[in-house]
Amino acid sequence: MENYSSKNAHNRKILLQLFGDLEEELLDQILETGNTHEVEIGQFLFHQGDKENSLYIVLSGRFRALAEQGDGTFHLLGDIGEGEPIGEYALFMQEPRGASVVAIRKSLVLQLFESEYLEIVAKHPAFSSKLTRFVVNRLKRNVLQQHLESSAKNIALINLQSGNDISAYTEAVKNQFESLHVSIQVFYPDTLDNMEPKELFDTLEKHDGLNFLVCSDDNLKWSRECIIYADLVIVASDFYADSNVYDIEKHLDLYSQNILNKKIYLLLLHPEDGEFPKNTSKWLTNRKLNLHIHYRKNHGPDIRRFSRILANKAIGLVLGGGGAKGFSHIGAVKALNEAGIEIDFLGGTSAGALYGAAITYCDFDHKKIDYYSHDSAKNKLTSNDYTIPILSIMSGKKMTNYLKGMLGDAHLEDFWVGTYCVSTNFSNASTKVHDTGLAWKQIEASIAIPGIFPPVVIDNQLHVDGGVVDNLPIETMYKYPVRHIIAISLTQLKSQNVPFEEMPSALSLVWDKLTRKKKFRLPGITSILINSLTLNSRQKQELSKSGVALYLEMELQGISMMDDSRWKEIIQKGYEQMKESLKNISPEEKFWVNPSK
Repeated sequence: MENYSSKNAHNRKILLQLFGDLEEELLDQILETGNTHEVEIGQFLFHQGDKENSLYIVLSGRFRALAEQGDGTFHLLGDIGEGEPIGEYALFMQEPRGASVVAIRKSLVLQLFESEYLEIVAKHPAFSSKLTRFVVNRLKRNVLQQHLESSAKNIALINLQSGNDISAYTEAVKNQFESLHVSIQVFYPDTLDNMEPKELFDTLEKHDGLNFLVCSDDNLKWSRECIIYADLVIVASDFYADSNVYDIEKHLDLYSQNILNKKIYLLLLHPEDGEFPKNTSKWLTNRKLNLHIHYRKNHGPDIRRFSRILANKAIGLVLGGGGAKGFSHIGAVKALNEAGIEIDFLGGTSAGALYGAAITYCDFDHKKIDYYSHDSAKNKLTSNDYTIPILSIMSGKKMTNYLKGMLGDAHLEDFWVGTYCVSTNFSNASTKVHDTGLAWKQIEASIAIPGIFPPVVIDNQLHVDGGVVDNLPIETMYKYPVRHIIAISLTQLKSQNVPFEEMPSALSLVWDKLTRKKKFRLPGITSILINSLTLNSRQKQELSKSGVALYLEMELQGISMMDDSRWKEIIQKGYEQMKESLKNISPEEKFWVNPSK
C-alpha cells in the first residue's frame, strides 16, 4: 500500500509539472482513466505511420524519437524524458504518427486514448484548454528549445583505471549539486547483493535528484544493468593514462552503432594546476563520443562547468565576425565574467573565432588576454602584408606566424573549454565546423576573408571566412548540451541611410578626407567587400537570434574593420555595452543567478 501511495504521489507530481495547477478530482480521473504501461528497453511505443492517436505521458524513464528513412535506417530526432508528453499532435490532428518512438531504458508511461481524453474533457472542459495551451507553447518554442532534451536522471559512471581513486573529483561534483539543493544517490557494484533489479528500478525512479551508478569490470552483470537504466554514460579516465580502449568498454560494447546507444561523455581528469592538455586526440580516435570534458582536480570553474553540463544548464557563447571590431568581444566577456557568468562552450566565426579562441586558450585569464591584445595590435597583423593580388591583397603570413607563435601545436580539442569555429568550405560550398585539429590552422581558415586573405587548405580542400555562410554560428551551438546561449554580433542588422542622394565622385571623397570635413561617411572598401559577402549570413542571423537567452548587437560605428590601433577603446566599448545590457535584464530572466532556470 505504501509503495502504491508513493508511486501515485510521483505520478500526480509529474502531471502537475506538465499541466500546472489541476483540481484534485481532475488529477484522480486522469490517473484512473489512463492506462499505465511498463516499457522495456528497445520496445517501440509506436512506429512512424501508425494510425493510433493516443497521448502518452512519460512518468519515468527515457525514450528516443526516430525518423525512419526510405532505406530502412533511422535518423535520431532527440530524446524524451520524464514529465514530457508523446504523441499529442496525433490526438488533435487525426494524422498518422510522424516518427517512431523507442524506449532507451526501462520506462513507465500513462496512455490516454482519444475516447478517454474526450471523457475527461466532458467532465472537466478546462483540461482541454490546458493541453491545447501546452501544444501551442511547444509550437512557439524557439529552435534552441526544440533541440533541448530533458536532463539525465540516471548516470552510469565508468572509471577506466579501477585502482585510480577519483573520489575527490566526484565528491566535489556531489557537493556542488547539494549546494544547489539537488540530491544525489550513489549505487555501487554490490547493490544487487541486497535488492532485485525491479526494486532498484523503483528506487531510482522515486528519487527526485540524480542517481550515479558506479560500474565495474569485476561485476559485469551489475555494469550491464547500469547501462540499461542509464540516461547518460560517463567514461572517466586519468588524462595521462593509457588511451587505448579498455576491457570494460569492450565488454559493455559501448561504441557499437545502435539506435539504443546512450549518450557517452568522456571525462578526462587532470591533476590540480595541471598543464595545458596535449594530444587529447588520442583519447577520441577509437571511441564514439558525444562530448569530451577536461576536469582539473579542485578547480572551481571545472567543477561548476561539469555540474552545469550534467544538470542541463550549461551556457554557450557565440561570437560574430567583424575584423578589428572583434576586440569588443574581449570586453564583453570580461563584463560577463564579472557578473558571475561562466562560459561552458564557445564558438565563433572570423573575428569571433580569433578572439574567442584566444579567450578560451587563455582559460579566461584576463591578464593573459590583455597581453595578447596589446601584443597583436603592436605587431599590426593586417598592415604591411601586401602581396601580388592574384588570390588576395594580403599574404596572410603575418597573421599565420603570429597564430603559430601564440598557439603552437595546441589543438582545439585540447582547450579546457569546448571551443569551435566555423569556416566556409569553398570546395563544396558548405559550412565547416572545426572543433578538432591544429587551432591556428582552423582559426586561419575561419578568418580567411575572400579577397583580403588567401584561402586555407585543410584536408585538400579550400576554406574561406566562415562569415560568408554563417557570421554568427548560433545553430552550431545547438549540438552542444547547452540551455542558455549568449550571442554577440558585430554587424548591425538595422538599415542605415546615407545623407546624400547620389554617390560622390572619387575626387570628392579624397577632398573630404584631406579637409577632414567628414561630409561623406562611407564604409571603406574592406567593409563593403566583407558586408557584401555576408549579406545572406546576416539574414540567417536575424532568424536564429530568437533562439538565444541574451543577444547583443554591438554599436561600433566609426571603427574600421582593419584598424587594430584602437584596440583599447574597442575593448572598453564591448565591456560597457555588455555591462549595460546585463543591467537591463529583469531579475527573473537572470538565469545565471536563478538555479531553477
